[in-house]
Amino acid sequence: MKPEILSTAIETLTGLFFRNNNEGTDFLAKRTLDHYINDLDLLGDVSAVAVEIDKQRAWALIPKVRFFDNRKADEIEVALCGLGYTDAEIIASDIVFEEWKKSQKHC
Repeated sequence: MKPEILSTAIETLTGLFFRNNNEGTDFLAKRTLDHYINDLDLLGDVSAVAVEIDKQRAWALIPKVRFFDNRKADEIEVALCGLGYTDAEIIASDIVFEEWKKSQKHC
């Protein structure tokens, strides 16, 4: 998505998803997000999307994005946290570390 319209896209999605609570706007919000992701490449630059979400305090959009693209939603969360690892990766590394510790006791 072009950087010039990214701000407007996030603002529009926030308005559609959270300012009006009725079934019609929820459908419109989902269709708009689908259009932005699939046709306008909203998630092409995940770090720019994360910066804009943070700037507009629109963190509640992340679960909506997850509905369409789980991996990109994880990448947005990572960019917002600044850690470089998702929760799943951290848990997996903890499990591997614990298994390694157990194997060292038997040697």
